[in-house]
Amino acid sequence: MYAVIKTGGKQYKVSAGEKLRVEQLAADVGAEVVIDQVLAVGTGEQFAVGAPLLAGASVSATVMSHGLGEKVRIFKMRRRKHYQKHQGHRQPYTELFIGRIASDLGSASAEVPAIPAAPDDLERIEGIGPKIDQLMAKAGIRTFAQLAATPVEKLREILHAGGPRFAAHDPGTWPEQAALAAKGEWDAFRKLTDELVAGKRK
Repeated sequence: MYAVIKTGGKQYKVSAGEKLRVEQLAADVGAEVVIDQVLAVGTGEQFAVGAPLLAGASVSATVMSHGLGEKVRIFKMRRRKHYQKHQGHRQPYTELFIGRIASDLGSASAEVPAIPAAPDDLERIEGIGPKIDQLMAKAGIRTFAQLAATPVEKLREILHAGGPRFAAHDPGTWPEQAALAAKGEWDAFRKLTDELVAGKRK
């Protein structure tokens, strides 16, 4: 059984037991959300379409996590005006687990998995990729709070110890970014990271 739902101005085809990333929702991790904007429901043999919404149909989902998508870089230039502007954007998202689909055609459900206490994702720090994340973990830095408390010079020592490919990175803003992330000040965090290129101020 599947359903076509609408959320955040977009349409998605979902089935019970699937995970789905949608535009950010104002709900805490672990909370259940009910999406009543169901456009269609199908069971394989039967199919019902709303006009535009299907009466009596709903989809229940559990919030698994919140995050930021890949950075989109924006470059603006005006010819012969000596004008250039660099800008970045990372779209916030909410990951949902589809737990139940209900309609007049029947229902389908799936058991919601346990939500693990995930460690901090240091890759959310602008300038830190998977390899540097591993390097930080070897140095005992695994959380935003630990990164925020680490002096920039110490971070540079860790990078230099990792080899030339890491030594070229500038960790000057990493503790500042991590401090905002540790406090959960995501609006300020996004504003700061949008001003950065590879972790450095433009």
